[in-house]
Amino acid sequence: MPRLGELINAERKKDLQKVKAYFRDFKIADSLFEGRNLTLLNETHKLAFGIGILSSKFENVPEFAKPYLSQLKSDTIQLISSVMMGNERGFKLFERSIVENLLRYIYHFHHEIEHHLLQIEPSRHKNFKELFEYVKNHPFFKDNSEVKRSVEILQSKYSELSRAVHTGTLFEMNMVNNIISLNRPISNLEKEIKDLRTISQHVVFILSSFHQQEYTTLSLDERRVVALLLTKPQKRKLSRLA
Repeated sequence: MPRLGELINAERKKDLQKVKAYFRDFKIADSLFEGRNLTLLNETHKLAFGIGILSSKFENVPEFAKPYLSQLKSDTIQLISSVMMGNERGFKLFERSIVENLLRYIYHFHHEIEHHLLQIEPSRHKNFKELFEYVKNHPFFKDNSEVKRSVEILQSKYSELSRAVHTGTLFEMNMVNNIISLNRPISNLEKEIKDLRTISQHVVFILSSFHQQEYTTLSLDERRVVALLLTKPQKRKLSRLA
């Protein structure tokens, strides 16, 4: 029997096995289930599972903010399929979208009119430089230097991802000649694992800090799963809330 605080983590591991079984049915290459590609799969699954648990506690989310949170959760799930199909460009696009939808969610949480205007005139959207500044200076994070640092790190990673997606240096291109050639691990796995861990840490920390009250309602089991995605200083900061 799992010890106290390990029940949900055991469920996470079971769910990961179901994910592997699902993709094995597609007869994809064995190399995608091995080595560092398996590590990257585990990291993407931890993020999707952790965001799912965390967001399930969010109560009283305004209807006009929910689509951005739902899209953030969707992006984390679609990261998994990008790993298992060797879709390196898609992987970076979804990482970038996770950051974008975190910013949109926090901004629109208190901006109903702007949300409705955006549906009428999509060109009215705020640029991401403005959204990063908005989140960095949000009153909820007053005197919270850890959150501001997290925003700055995400902003740097976002710029890096944008360059990779849009500028297309030879090193960053992800060219395939046919669908079969996608059936291989993403290249430069060590960097991808490190970058995803960084993005996961700061997205989850900012989201947890934004929903401080809901974070305190996490059970010990749930907190253990979320903590898998955080740095030690972030865990200490959030533990003072609980």
